[in-house]
Amino acid sequence: MQGQGRLRILVVTADPAVLDLCRTVFADSGDELLLFERLAQGVADAQAQPPDLAFVDVALEQRASLALVHHVKAISQEAEVYAITSMEHLDAASQAVSLGASGVIMNPPSGDELLSAANGVRTRRASVRLRAQLKGENDGYRRALGYVARMANLAERPDGDNVGLAVVELFREASGMPKVALYLPTQEGGNELRLSVSVGPQGGAPAFCDEMTLMRYAKEAGVEVVPLLAGRLSMGHVLVGGAPWQEGPMRQAMHVLAAQATTTLMLASERERSGRGTIKDGATSAYSFAYFVDIAGREIDKAKRHGRRFALATIIIAEEPSLEGPPSRAVDVADTVLGMVRDSDVLARVDEREFYLLLPETGGFGAQSCRRRVLALEASGKLRGVSMGVATFPHDGSDLLRLLRMAKRRADASAASVVSLLKLHRQSLPELTDSLLWSSDIAQNKLPATPEAPRVLELPLVDVLNLVTSALSQAVRGGQVSVVVSQREDVGFAAAVRSFPKKNVEDLQIHFVDVRHRDGCEDIEVLAVVAEHASYALLGRVEHGMFHGLHAADPLFADLLVQRIGDLLGLRLMD
Repeated sequence: MQGQGRLRILVVTADPAVLDLCRTVFADSGDELLLFERLAQGVADAQAQPPDLAFVDVALEQRASLALVHHVKAISQEAEVYAITSMEHLDAASQAVSLGASGVIMNPPSGDELLSAANGVRTRRASVRLRAQLKGENDGYRRALGYVARMANLAERPDGDNVGLAVVELFREASGMPKVALYLPTQEGGNELRLSVSVGPQGGAPAFCDEMTLMRYAKEAGVEVVPLLAGRLSMGHVLVGGAPWQEGPMRQAMHVLAAQATTTLMLASERERSGRGTIKDGATSAYSFAYFVDIAGREIDKAKRHGRRFALATIIIAEEPSLEGPPSRAVDVADTVLGMVRDSDVLARVDEREFYLLLPETGGFGAQSCRRRVLALEASGKLRGVSMGVATFPHDGSDLLRLLRMAKRRADASAASVVSLLKLHRQSLPELTDSLLWSSDIAQNKLPATPEAPRVLELPLVDVLNLVTSALSQAVRGGQVSVVVSQREDVGFAAAVRSFPKKNVEDLQIHFVDVRHRDGCEDIEVLAVVAEHASYALLGRVEHGMFHGLHAADPLFADLLVQRIGDLLGLRLMD
């Protein structure tokens, strides 16, 4: 078959009148018409591509054409062959029928007979297609009903926080697609959506967005958006993709499954609300996400009215399938974080791998200090695969969603930091300097393209000093600033810091550190700037007045430099 209703018609006869009639009859049919006067030509064409319908003169070449009837049926059981014969060759037509021919047309044929044969083939093919389509749809609905029953059972699960993950896993199993993501409203009745849970790679998927942004992302990423709808109930969207879709049954099955998923998620949400007497997460000692949204909203109102500050943090547990499941790791993270924050701080569990932390009356410097303490435990191995990002009100945003977006972006940047990717946590200052200078990943720009990623510098030292001054100028624009800088006898970073005109401002703390007499540090120049809302690191070696190094706006990198310089001197330079 060449297309829906279009036939490939083979005609093999030496009769010019029959050939002319076929040309006339099928001229406007849209079919592909192949006309041959010699048997060998017809056999070769059928071998190359089997016809849908063949008209064969069974008296051609002393009845050798009977072999073509058998040949066509042998290479394609679906092909239909009609024998064209005259009264004197009726016995040959009888043989053709025994070899598989569908019927006999007496010579000379009429146009109606030829069209009737072709339309019969079309009708029978359409019937076969329809039966196959109905069978496929029935099979799809039968499978979908099985998944719907399993989806309905999820509403009874006691571990309500895992319902979202189970819903996503069912969608992946039902669709056979490698990537599935669940987007739910950030708050009841709200228009903003958050990425609740996902399986498979979700590169570039927005953590928070509105529906239009989600649709735009789905189109660019080539994934399907399945709305979670049940009547008038709406619960968000499921993104399914990663492979070509099978149209028809799959799309219908996904929408049937989505309707049950909507009801399941609604029931799970209702159960959470009805059991919110303790306002606690069921699996950990953290608060519920709904309670966090309520408390954060009140904190924003209070901060706006009284001109106060506060900070939000996102803590993300990286997916590690080889280790024990997320629930036990989530418990460890919750217990550890709660043991190191203030009683007034609010830790809430968002889903299986994410927590939010509200830090009232805390500015950027205090929030960064909290971040350093948590990530220090991650670097020591007490917390595995944890990244953290912070945002402060009002500098990073004046509403909850903007603050959460910024904190999430910084948590992702933390996971993609050069410190984590190149495993620099345990290296000394000379070791990490050389690791970075000789890193092919940095030299060839193979690290993630983020604003925090390190950039290589090969400049005269006097030109690099302008970067030092510029970094200090940006840092002192608001809030506390802590600077750790290496000291040399001649012109260097320390000289640029000393000549900075605002070095005596109250919120600027500077540590001049002499590392020249430490092994491997003789020619090292280092600057780490930790400010209220940003960090900056500059590290390299100086040779014959040239600076060979790199700089980065990476908080983890700046923190590591401060820590390693402190280790050299046996001092703790920053909390």
